[in-house]
Amino acid sequence: MKTTKQILIACWLCCGVAAALTSCNDWLDVEPKSQIKEENHFSREGGFRDQLNGVYTRMTTKQMYGLNMGIGFVEVLSHNYDVNPNGEWRYAAEFDYANTNSEATIKDIWAETYSAIANLNLVISNINGADSTAFLDNGYHLCRGEAYGLRGFLHLDLMRLFACSPAMDRNAPGVPYVTSYETSVAGQKTVGETMQMVVSDLLTAREELSHDSLLISNSPYIFRATRVPYFNYYAATLTLARAYLWMGDTENALRYAKEIVDMAQSSAYSKPFSWVHFTSMQSANLHEVDRLFTSEHIFRLPISKWEDTGNYYFKAQGGVNALTPSDNTAEDIYELAAGYGNDYRYLRGYEQDGERRYMCKLWHIDGSSCNDMLPLIRMTEAYYIAAECMKQSNPAGAVALLNEVRENRNLSAFPLADSLTPDQIQQEIYKEYRKEFVGEGGQLFFYYKRLNLQEIKGASTRGSKSVYVLPIPANDQEFGGYSN
Repeated sequence: MKTTKQILIACWLCCGVAAALTSCNDWLDVEPKSQIKEENHFSREGGFRDQLNGVYTRMTTKQMYGLNMGIGFVEVLSHNYDVNPNGEWRYAAEFDYANTNSEATIKDIWAETYSAIANLNLVISNINGADSTAFLDNGYHLCRGEAYGLRGFLHLDLMRLFACSPAMDRNAPGVPYVTSYETSVAGQKTVGETMQMVVSDLLTAREELSHDSLLISNSPYIFRATRVPYFNYYAATLTLARAYLWMGDTENALRYAKEIVDMAQSSAYSKPFSWVHFTSMQSANLHEVDRLFTSEHIFRLPISKWEDTGNYYFKAQGGVNALTPSDNTAEDIYELAAGYGNDYRYLRGYEQDGERRYMCKLWHIDGSSCNDMLPLIRMTEAYYIAAECMKQSNPAGAVALLNEVRENRNLSAFPLADSLTPDQIQQEIYKEYRKEFVGEGGQLFFYYKRLNLQEIKGASTRGSKSVYVLPIPANDQEFGGYSN
């Protein structure tokens, strides 16, 4: 008789690690000789990598970052889009989490994320007992680091969705932090305690990923294309900065954000990440424009068949379900009244399709090298985190960081004044979150929530726990005893 772990392994592999997951029910009916046992699966390095690739693939599905946690449900909560009241996003825009459609989406986010975490725990439990010499080169450290890093990353996103932020109530229940593959119910700890578990996983990941080819090679730039779709050393570092800022620990947040900033400001030709070059923004041919600033991506997901999603929701064919700021909203986001119309994010990020202009940075465009990718962590986030952490102790330094971003967005003619107050610096950081992350996984919503702000621009509802904390699905409340 198959164990639960064997069923999960078999089900995962039969679904494929390079395509979106489908129903695995047929696997349960095959003959025992076709079963792939856990110990056999993890007897080779390829088994660990296959299992991790399966997690990455699951993250690209519409239930996760391929829609709900990417351009769709969670991003709608940011209120940068102008949502049609007759479309499918109406209830998310109203923060109506009790609606049947919202309930189903929230349940998918919760279930799929924990399913991905379960598979990461399977990797971790097996690799911790594996012979590291059986792996090639730095394979052992990469697999272990990615597994711990993704576990921390995914739990952090669950915390940002389903628990109070520390600024709201650090003693409130956090999400269940699942660290082993077993059938027993994982308990809940406080928000503060759970965030320490996030940090612990990310620190382990960062230590393991110090063996990343992005660091150990003399020419790490050539490895960027192969490592950015995976949770790499710099992804672990910037996620740590994100987690510490969420916790209100500005000292540690600055420490890790500054490492990314220092790397970006380095004069080394071989640095793995760099500002988008102005020449890639000047072509008259849209397919030649790096509208996603891909050289600045720290961690991204390549999403197969993205044309069916991106070109539906960000073009006229989406109809009432289209996701885009209206002209008026886009002009407000990018401060056209202040003369900032040459901002690359506006100038090259919006194109006409039929009678309307739509945000085009996530379009699939034939012949483009920027197709089919969703950035989850950008280099610019390190600048915003560092500036926020420095606004009191070194306001001029904070302004300099924001001006560096603005210069690389074609706003060098409009530098911010060195004399800005901490409150004014924070306001500029807020504006940058609106401009930089529209369409990218609710980063602005999480900004509002992290600071427990009452005003959500564009929303008719004020920020509160009922807005900022998504309800845990009813089944898990009933059978798991979970609450938030």
